[in-house]
Amino acid sequence: MITFDSLAKQRVKAVFSSLFQLLHATDGKQKPIEIILAHLNTLLTEFNSAYFEHGHQDILSDPKLSKYVEFKLAVETHLTEQQDVHTIAQNLALTTSRLYGLVKEFSGLSPKEWITNRLMLEAQRKLHYSPVSVKELAYELGFNDPDYFSRLFKKNTGKSVSAFLEDLRDLSSK
Repeated sequence: MITFDSLAKQRVKAVFSSLFQLLHATDGKQKPIEIILAHLNTLLTEFNSAYFEHGHQDILSDPKLSKYVEFKLAVETHLTEQQDVHTIAQNLALTTSRLYGLVKEFSGLSPKEWITNRLMLEAQRKLHYSPVSVKELAYELGFNDPDYFSRLFKKNTGKSVSAFLEDLRDLSSK
């Protein structure tokens, strides 16, 4: 059983409400898959946090899965600090190649790809909910170079930040 504190309950309810609205929109347009996935990832993060706050770490009997979950929590906890894979591996008492193998086994991605995808989902979520400039968003997410952030966003999502925002405006005006 997972229990949430009052703030976490509010966040989870808000995410479920947003997901409900996105999934039940009758505007005839294609559902924004990236945003839905970002919301689902947020829910999983809330569930992970609530689960591990109450001392259930010992339930994970598979040591490889346990290390993978530790990796995900380390990334979530320090998402905007842009830690390198080597530092995360050291903090988890793993070699970089062992961490690579674990993350690849459970996610199909390299640790760097996993972190980048998570950052881009967070960027999309922030763009969806707050009117922030690209420069501000880049700095909020720990990028020192807004141009690099913009290129990475486009490479990862297939859209520039401005095109992504335009699609959001189009969705909200319908």
